[in-house]
Amino acid sequence: GAEPNLADLNVYGILTAIEGSDAFQDLMNNTKIQPWFARMKNLVEPHRIDTSIMTILECIGCTLIVYGIPFSMFVFTIAHHPFRIIIAMTSAFFWLISMLLSSLLRFMVVPLRNQLAFAVLCAVLFQEIFRYLFYRVIKKAEFSLQKVQLQELTAKGMTFDRFAVAYAAGYGFGFISGTFSIVNVLSDTTGPGTIGIFGHSQDFFIATAFLTLTIILLNTFWSIIFFTSLDKGGIHRHLGPALVVITHMLFSCLTLLNRTTKPTYSIPIVNAFYNTSKMSSAAQRKKIAIVGSGNWGSTIAIHIADKIADLKDEYEQKILMWCKEETLDDGSKLTEVINEQHENIKYLPHERIPDNVIALPDLCESVKDADILIFVIPHQFVKKTCEELKNKVKPSAFALTLIKGFYIDEETNNILLVSQVIKNTLNIPCLSMMGANIAREVAEKVFCEATVGSRDDKHSETVRQLIDGPFFRIRVYPDVEIIEILGGLKNVIAMCAGFADGLNAGFNTRAAVLRLGFREMVNFCRLVEKESTAEIYLESCGIADLIASSLGGRNYNGAKKLAETNKSLKEIEKEDLNGQSLQGPGTAKEVYRFLQGRNLLDQFPMFRDAYLICEQKIKPHCLLENLTNHPEFQRK
Repeated sequence: GAEPNLADLNVYGILTAIEGSDAFQDLMNNTKIQPWFARMKNLVEPHRIDTSIMTILECIGCTLIVYGIPFSMFVFTIAHHPFRIIIAMTSAFFWLISMLLSSLLRFMVVPLRNQLAFAVLCAVLFQEIFRYLFYRVIKKAEFSLQKVQLQELTAKGMTFDRFAVAYAAGYGFGFISGTFSIVNVLSDTTGPGTIGIFGHSQDFFIATAFLTLTIILLNTFWSIIFFTSLDKGGIHRHLGPALVVITHMLFSCLTLLNRTTKPTYSIPIVNAFYNTSKMSSAAQRKKIAIVGSGNWGSTIAIHIADKIADLKDEYEQKILMWCKEETLDDGSKLTEVINEQHENIKYLPHERIPDNVIALPDLCESVKDADILIFVIPHQFVKKTCEELKNKVKPSAFALTLIKGFYIDEETNNILLVSQVIKNTLNIPCLSMMGANIAREVAEKVFCEATVGSRDDKHSETVRQLIDGPFFRIRVYPDVEIIEILGGLKNVIAMCAGFADGLNAGFNTRAAVLRLGFREMVNFCRLVEKESTAEIYLESCGIADLIASSLGGRNYNGAKKLAETNKSLKEIEKEDLNGQSLQGPGTAKEVYRFLQGRNLLDQFPMFRDAYLICEQKIKPHCLLENLTNHPEFQRK
């Protein structure tokens, strides 16, 4: 015929392989074969270069199939993390040892040496045994690894992450296993044939490429299942490893059924991509970062760590807490002390911080992967902090501010909330939480409540999940602005209460200070939001927060000390408040500017006098003297 068939091509291939030999010459002497060979040569040779190109393209294509996704996984999730690279390389070494020992066992058991089923059984069992041994080694060395990592906390990827360890270990297992598989296939194709493949399979190489990719993905998934199940304990400790061993065995046994390639190849490929998608959803556990590590920041970190302990499927258990580095009196670093002793000995002594709360001195490193950012820093540092974080947080993240204070916009002389600064600078939603929450009592699990300001039901529910509990109850209101303004104003009135106590004022006078101060808070809020309801002022963010702060809060204590002594506010912060910043003076300044710009200072004498006392322009006793002429007594 004009076109050669498969048999012709096979015979022609054999003849070209022996061309030049004596056997070839003998065949060419056959008058029937010689013209046939010449005709085949004319038909085939012009296309030989195309065949070479196709072979190269197939090789490149199959290589991209095998290593395209794994290479992307390495570049985006492992390459920038030295610790993960070490884990992946070490796990690959463990896999090689398992393969060596399984091969040695096969060689020793002579009667079963040539049985593929026995080879599969040995390979799977040894791999899973060494996967478990690798887990035990990591578990045993976990504390030491953490200590090594904590010496270089600013280095990228040096925070201990069990999920990342499982992921990197699985990747190492899978990559070396896949590479071994592809090398084995290439070796087999040199001849005389490939075990398990029968007849002619034009799909063999592309199917092998997909299977090799499947091996890599499945091993990654298996290690995550294996490690996380052992970490969970209980029934998971047995079910997880059993599931891995069974699925690994089933996948490997499919190689014994490859008489028809397509059906059996499709099973593990579909399985791998299904499992990988499940793994990806597991990897979507929300990550939490705390921006601030004072007494309130450390307290909320403790509280949230306790809350998410029962939500392992939804939240990454590791919480990163940014700690502005400080050198303590003994020369040690505050971050090192928190991470090694699990206690913030400067701002929250005698309260244990859970092991999964990691203090980092690098601000950007602390928040770069976070889905939820909780801001707990003095309000005077918010703008600078947000500028440092600009374009450094995930676009899908949202923030929660626990900061009590606000700003006055220099151009418009209007209120600028902390949540607005965070939202506008970082381009993420920001909720606020205010209330009667003295840090020490929250840390000691003394009952308290708080008010969350939010108009986003989804984020509100997340905050409720993280905060709300038997001894810490929250209520959500849409009055975001009022809630946040009240949180700042109460610090100023709490200082007024401190001034009164420092001057040994009577209980009647102290009560008047609180009542008139609360009245000024409400009137101020109504300047900003005329439609605000009375209900919000009776929530924890309103009257309750004022009472708590006026009985023993930081601003109350600082103001009381100022009235009792001649110390400056800076001296009081350093000597009497253990370095903690007072929020009241900064807010008093902003309120003064706001009222001054509207010629309303005389209608808010307590806010006015609090600022003037902080600026040392009047004495604390002037505040009490001016109460007798408060505008409230001029109303008819």
